Amino acid sequence: MGNRVGQLCLVIGAVVGVVAITVASVNDPLVAVGAVALLLLALFAVAQQMDGWRWLLGLTMVLLVCASSRLPALVEASFYPRYAAVAGLVVWALRMPRRAADRTDPWTRVLVAALWAMAGLATVSFTWSVVPMETLQRGVALLLLAALVHVLVRHRWPDRAVMLADLRMVYLVLSGSALISLGFGFADGTLFAALSQTDRFEGLYNNPNMLSIVCALATPLGWAVYRESRRRWELLGVVPTVACLLLSQSRTGLIAVLVGALWVVLRHGLGRVVRLGAGLAVGLLVAYLFNLLPVIFAGTWMRRFVLRFTDPTGGDLSNGRTEMWQATVDLWWQNRPTLGFGYASRNHLFALASLDESLGTGVSVVHNSYLQLLLELGLAAVAPLALLLLAVGRVALRAPVRRADSGLVWLVVTGLLIQVTESAIFGTGQTYPYVFWFVVAGVLLHMPAGRAGTDDAEESGSVTPPPRILHPVDGSPRLPVPALR
Repeated sequence: MGNRVGQLCLVIGAVVGVVAITVASVNDPLVAVGAVALLLLALFAVAQQMDGWRWLLGLTMVLLVCASSRLPALVEASFYPRYAAVAGLVVWALRMPRRAADRTDPWTRVLVAALWAMAGLATVSFTWSVVPMETLQRGVALLLLAALVHVLVRHRWPDRAVMLADLRMVYLVLSGSALISLGFGFADGTLFAALSQTDRFEGLYNNPNMLSIVCALATPLGWAVYRESRRRWELLGVVPTVACLLLSQSRTGLIAVLVGALWVVLRHGLGRVVRLGAGLAVGLLVAYLFNLLPVIFAGTWMRRFVLRFTDPTGGDLSNGRTEMWQATVDLWWQNRPTLGFGYASRNHLFALASLDESLGTGVSVVHNSYLQLLLELGLAAVAPLALLLLAVGRVALRAPVRRADSGLVWLVVTGLLIQVTESAIFGTGQTYPYVFWFVVAGVLLHMPAGRAGTDDAEESGSVTPPPRILHPVDGSPRLPVPALR
């Protein structure tokens, strides 16, 4: 009964959302097209007979995507509802019975405690922040993220099947946003501009880098969903995410995805690496024999893509990021090394620095999550950040790489690398931190007790036969023993 009521509320809410956003965007019909996606999500939830919590998770992810949109109507409509939806997930999960995983990795508790510590420090930093109210608001949002991860670990995700089904919903929303981005680009001409001119594609999102971050996470998540279900049609969602990742021309996203995939292949062992290398060599040979290499590598779009990795725009290949990092370190170390300038103060801080010559910086962004954290919270944030990175490193090094875990480890390594040149690891108004910390917590929660291996035997379905039970030789009678179930 509860599920039916929840599904009915979802359909009603989606219809109301479609009407409201369409009326608010009469002059921008593309916004109405995006709003229809909410209704499609609602109908999908009803068709799949999902529980109410999962469809609320899907709606939350939709709101987070909308808040990162380049369309003002979507940003305004989702600004406060996204936080209300996260709070609703926390409260709903708290009402569920508490469960316990069969084997809980101790680093799960470290991760949750470190997230709480980081969120608490961020919230308290409003007392010394250069923008107190902004810091307080964003700090509370970070507390909601920590609370959501905590209740998932304690109440919902000890059941691995439930965890993977929830992540499948996240994958559905992210891949759907990539598909809608391609539709938006087709409608307003930006898709053709990205294919034929020098423009980078941003789709639904507010900039190409944001699009690449989302697609870089959705691609390995789609692989995890496929490896768990073994249904090839689940990979269809990867097609728009890979297309958008390439069209965004994001070096960070593409390199992070490739390195993450290579890491998982290396974890599988040398044999898998040799087979993959042989397959690539055969593919290139076939393309050469059929004269396909010029078509692939000599196109205008491909030449521009290669220039992204070779043309030192802005003085170096980092597009000026190294200068930003140096300016950030100088601003932090010379002014407030211990406590920083306050959480989420970066935008206002650089605007203030441009007016105050004593602060001496001319940059407006950091493009590095770890340096930005030092700038905003100082050395006080080093301990919780170190614990968080150790937990993430445990996932990358020790988690198994079989079935769905191969995609989840791929996602974690990719997400960790992206933050070297982007600043979103604690950006609570975006999709990235939710997806990233969800996956880290989920993998840690179900880590095996022993050292994880490739377990190729488990993938192929072979199992070790049980030990033979020898009959007694003394001939004495034995009582029947009930079978273990």
